[in-house]
Amino acid sequence: MSKQKPLTIPRSAAAALICMMFFTHSALGAGNAVQTEAPPPPALEKPVPIVMYHKISVSQRSLGKHVIAPEELEADLRYLTENGYETVFMADLIAFVHEGRPLPDKPIVLTFDDGFFSDYLYVFPLLNKYDCKAVFSIIGRVTDEYSEEGREDVRYPHMTWKQIREMVSSGHAEFQNHSYDLHKGGMGAKKRKGESAEQYGKRLSADLGRLQARLSEMVGVPATTFTYPYGAISEESGPVLREMGFRASLSCSDKVSLLRENDKRSLFVLGRANRPHGRDSAEFFGRLEARAGYSDGKKNIDAG
Repeated sequence: MSKQKPLTIPRSAAAALICMMFFTHSALGAGNAVQTEAPPPPALEKPVPIVMYHKISVSQRSLGKHVIAPEELEADLRYLTENGYETVFMADLIAFVHEGRPLPDKPIVLTFDDGFFSDYLYVFPLLNKYDCKAVFSIIGRVTDEYSEEGREDVRYPHMTWKQIREMVSSGHAEFQNHSYDLHKGGMGAKKRKGESAEQYGKRLSADLGRLQARLSEMVGVPATTFTYPYGAISEESGPVLREMGFRASLSCSDKVSLLRENDKRSLFVLGRANRPHGRDSAEFFGRLEARAGYSDGKKNIDAG
């Protein structure tokens, strides 16, 4: 019986076989790569400067850290419109974070605390004139009182619900919650000494809820944002606000906050720059612009 010769493959055929195996493996690898899901795009971030105003007055004796003249406010609005800023509402910030809705290239929020009658007398006409938006945080108790009395004395009183409804209908004003009656004693929304977390939560939610109900009744919608009276904050307030349905809060901290898409916590305790009397608009907003990074395209240096 003769022995069979071992099967031999010519070198050229072997090389062809190796090449075929290599390209088959590469093709399979490429197919797998196509099937791999691409990583999600990075979350959007946006520094947003927020300006804090209080009262507008024509009395020279009243002007100071928290009170400016109507001419100064008009200069501010003129500067903003001539330098590419777009005034936005808190609703716009919330939509950016919650829904990824784009913000303008240079957004800015103008906030007015306490709901003084000067907001209606001086601020509102200027907003209409320059087609700007502003956020007004009102105190429920005094709004109710002055609405009942019908007083219109520019020296100290507050707006009425009728005036507030007129401002809302213009599309230039948004109203937020500055507490119903937490301005007495200078404590604001801060937790009291000896008060338990449970007691504090009930007291805070009762007060804020009272103004939420009044806003719903008198304006048609509750506030989305709580503005801390005096900037007084207790860490226990955050969970209470979120449980009540608030989507943002404003502090008195002098900083430019960084908003992050899908990061709902970035909407809370937002910083604000106080606008005092005696500062030139270009100087005040130029400094704020640099802090926000609008002037050189860089991310803001003091984002919170």
